[in-house]
Amino acid sequence: MQIGFVICSADLNKVLCFNEDKTNVRLIPVDSTQNINRSICLSDLTEAKNVLKRFNDCGLISGLEIANVARLYKKFY
Repeated sequence: MQIGFVICSADLNKVLCFNEDKTNVRLIPVDSTQNINRSICLSDLTEAKNVLKRFNDCGLISGLEIANVARLYKKFY
């Protein structure tokens, strides 16, 4: 179980995570707690904002926001 903030879609249905080879990121659906555990979880809000800003500046991702990971776990517990 993770603690902190994740970068996710606006409707909280997808989270950002690393690929299997840890060289790229992708969005995966939040349909199980295992997918939440695979997400990129950042310890504080400032760090999450910096990562999201860098992704947006590079044009890698858009339309995503920061959410507390506990909001995602509430779907399953």
